[in-house]
Amino acid sequence: MRTSIAVPVLIGALFGAVSTRLPVGDSDVFWQLALGRDTLASGIQRVDAYSWTVAGRSVSIDQWLGQVALAESWQLGAWQGLVALRAVAIALLVGLVVYAALREAPARPLAAVLAALPAVVLSRFVWTERPELLGFVCFAALVVLLRASHESDRPLYLIPPLMILWANVHGSFALGAGLVGLVAVSGFVIEPMRRRQYGLVAAATLLATLATPGGVGAWTAPGFHLLHPPREIQEWSVPDVTTLPGALFAVALFATLATALLARSRAPREAIVLVPVLFVSLIATRQLPFFAIAAAPYLARYGGEAIAELAVAIPAVIRGRLPRLSTAGRPPGRMADGVALGAGAAILAIAMATGIGVPDVSGQPVAALASLREGPGMFNHYDWGGYLIASAPRTPVFIDGRLTPYLDSVLREYTTVIGVHPGWREIIAQRGIRQLLVRPTDPVAVRARDLGWPIRASSDTFVLIDVP
Repeated sequence: MRTSIAVPVLIGALFGAVSTRLPVGDSDVFWQLALGRDTLASGIQRVDAYSWTVAGRSVSIDQWLGQVALAESWQLGAWQGLVALRAVAIALLVGLVVYAALREAPARPLAAVLAALPAVVLSRFVWTERPELLGFVCFAALVVLLRASHESDRPLYLIPPLMILWANVHGSFALGAGLVGLVAVSGFVIEPMRRRQYGLVAAATLLATLATPGGVGAWTAPGFHLLHPPREIQEWSVPDVTTLPGALFAVALFATLATALLARSRAPREAIVLVPVLFVSLIATRQLPFFAIAAAPYLARYGGEAIAELAVAIPAVIRGRLPRLSTAGRPPGRMADGVALGAGAAILAIAMATGIGVPDVSGQPVAALASLREGPGMFNHYDWGGYLIASAPRTPVFIDGRLTPYLDSVLREYTTVIGVHPGWREIIAQRGIRQLLVRPTDPVAVRARDLGWPIRASSDTFVLIDVP
């Protein structure tokens, strides 16, 4: 049965439009923009030019195309341009998630939308002005192509071009490449008549990941994060089910496990994608949406069977009062698809034209800028590094959200100083730290005040302290 795009388009457009009411507020957007502008002006930046701790050191360039997209959006419409880019990306992400679910149950659109709901809601936590959001869009597109490839060869041949784009946008391409390899191996065994197609696509996908300015080096950052996630950073912490993202993830996982146990149909090929994606999602909080996105089409396809099996065990008096979630019927026709595309485009266009054009810098040390000393020697809070790169270019940062260049000694030194762990005074002396720009509640700020170190500026958000 043909899958209509009307419902995914409209739902995606609505979520994209809603996102334009949110201001730009991600702390990393400032350094992402700076790198994108530098790339447009003088080519890809391969060494650090923003810090004083790793100045001149090689940096990861796995997000260069995503950063250029951000910079181009800024040039077209300043902060409102970034809001517009984010809205389009969110519309694509939500639309692809809903479409992936709907194509598995085209005659039951309500059930399909409900199956996609955990992924759609969980995706809210990656609605940021980062290349990472574009990486999630690529992942959602890959899920559609991998599932469609069971039916024909054409979706398989679209995977390598997608991977070329993805590998230049964000390091999450490594997950996609791994999934393609696993699906190709399983197809090689299960479908002997298509071995040539699977082999060609697997090889082309691997080559596609190397079609980047970094070549093999593009695998460095995602490989390190997979094996050694920096737990000191909140978004890389272990998922916690007591938080909202963790609870939503738990709902998606429970629904998937319940479906696997209760559904009459057994689909071992589903595990080839779901199990490795589950593993990656469990590594860090920022990766939780991956599993929910991958699980949406599985829930749409087999969730109805699981509910039917569960209903058998429910007493008839209760079963008769339960709402029917299946609204079987013929999907909308091509004319409806065209109308939906037009309506969705209009909704997005109006929302983007009226989107918020002022960034949210309420959590940044704005009032400290005038008091900063120029030159190296500033120790700054991690979350403020990006803002300082953009707003105080004459005062290099100690650390910022690029993270990868700092993963050896600098990150350890940062956690030691900010937390006043043993050896913090020695690090300040060895590094030649001259000023501390941290939050008033940070242990190092409390200790510095106790020691009588002079405070040059302060507010409810920050405190700027001179080091004697």
